[in-house]
Amino acid sequence: MQIHETAFIISTYRSYYEEISKDIYAKLWNNPKTDILIPSILETVSKDEAILHSIRNRFFYENIKSFFTKNNGGTLINFGAGFSMYQFLIEDNVTTIEIDKQDIIDFKKEKIDSWIQQGKLPYREIQYSAIDFNQRTEKEIIETLRPLIKNKPIFILLEGVLFFLDQNTTNKLFKVFKELQNPGDLVGSVSYLPEVKHTDVYNRLLKYFDSNNDTNDSFAHQTIPTSYYKNIEGYLLKEHIDEFQLSKIYIPDSAFKDKNQILNENMYLLEKT
Repeated sequence: MQIHETAFIISTYRSYYEEISKDIYAKLWNNPKTDILIPSILETVSKDEAILHSIRNRFFYENIKSFFTKNNGGTLINFGAGFSMYQFLIEDNVTTIEIDKQDIIDFKKEKIDSWIQQGKLPYREIQYSAIDFNQRTEKEIIETLRPLIKNKPIFILLEGVLFFLDQNTTNKLFKVFKELQNPGDLVGSVSYLPEVKHTDVYNRLLKYFDSNNDTNDSFAHQTIPTSYYKNIEGYLLKEHIDEFQLSKIYIPDSAFKDKNQILNENMYLLEKT
């Protein structure tokens, strides 16, 4: 399994629980290969993965929508965009910059352009940039992205990415964000707390990834303590909530009873100071 394959898996998860994720376009990415793969993941790792990713998507959908409604537009910069579809779920006064590896960017742009022409998606102003976070320097990333930013304010999304990166690359990205954003702009981020390493479900996840991993793709298995977010220079931690808590909001009738039984990702909203 390569990292780009996880993008198909996560988009399919969102399509399973459309009423929770609010992603009415996720199903466009569904395909037979992923459909065959998912049952084994749900059985081997966790049966709750699909609904958890839908909860995560819903949290960021609500916050992205709120931010751009309050500010009457702006720019969404999606680092490690995968096949997320937020730009089509919010108003058309928001421009989007999609960032990922070259193969994902090329494939996504081709598909999105085709679906817009076919009327399956509404038109949105989208710019695409292929950037390998591990290989490009802070300066190179800034110089690539700054000319693409036409509208402000800026919401930067870092969703489902940090698990695959190391600490040095993570530090580099937040330095990039600081240079691109102005006071009041937001960053949305997702990561696991270090204590997740002691849960059976997380170790099943690692075992699955490592046993199915393509040797040309790296999985750093990064976890991050909340204290890291509290100490990022130039940012104030505005909100921290995990999927366990969010389940009580978005699926109150079937909220999870034990956070140690799920792959409990943590969501963070940071404001540029």
